[in-house]
Amino acid sequence: VSRWSEIKKLGYAFPNLESLVLADCPIITLDAGREYNRCESECESESPHDSFRHLKFLNLNATQLSTWDEIERLSKFPALQCLRIQGCPLWESHEYTEHERRQLLIARLPNVEMLNGGGAIEHDEREDAERAFIRYYMDKPESDRPERYFELVSIHGKLDPLVNVDLRPEKRVKVTFTCGSNSEVRSVDVYRTVSDLKTKLEQFAGFSAAKMRLFYVDQELRDMQGPEEMKFPHKQLYSYNIRSGDEIIIDCK
Repeated sequence: VSRWSEIKKLGYAFPNLESLVLADCPIITLDAGREYNRCESECESESPHDSFRHLKFLNLNATQLSTWDEIERLSKFPALQCLRIQGCPLWESHEYTEHERRQLLIARLPNVEMLNGGGAIEHDEREDAERAFIRYYMDKPESDRPERYFELVSIHGKLDPLVNVDLRPEKRVKVTFTCGSNSEVRSVDVYRTVSDLKTKLEQFAGFSAAKMRLFYVDQELRDMQGPEEMKFPHKQLYSYNIRSGDEIIIDCK
């Protein structure tokens, strides 16, 4: 079945229908009026949900729905509580992560209580989704903003954009290397492994990496915990929380 006008006949035949599975049906729209030329249509004034007043569960997995307009039509089904909608052309775009997709769906569907299985949508998840929806559209032209955007702004108000904070460690830090009486400050790539660092220090230390032991000294905690041996050869330096001003002591086994 591909035409919504045909599917609506089920609703009229079974007015108390509560569950409907349309998975893998090649449906491209929930608007029966779009399936006909205007002069031929007898359904243009009808809404997709007119014949499904008691429908609580709807499965639209792997249908051919491809626009957000079709998703918003689902918000008009008065009794709809559980919806499954995965594997549609709308999701073929890599514009959204899985998390963003879920948020955009939840924000558009205030009537749906359970989405794509799992537990009920909690109040906090819905509020987070609605706020994310506002921020998603706030930088887009007003002509691109759906009606739902303005509804949510009236509820939550206009939000400040989130600050983009980069929590990744600095790529390079300046560390003091000490071997016996020799000391030298070097710039170090924190994504380098302990094993690789030992190899780079052979010339400075005067002995091979195989004979080398490294001890990390956190300048802020040195009086409390002392040096920490860097025992694991494949561990990256950033995992020690190394910062500029810290020290690495080189010792011979």
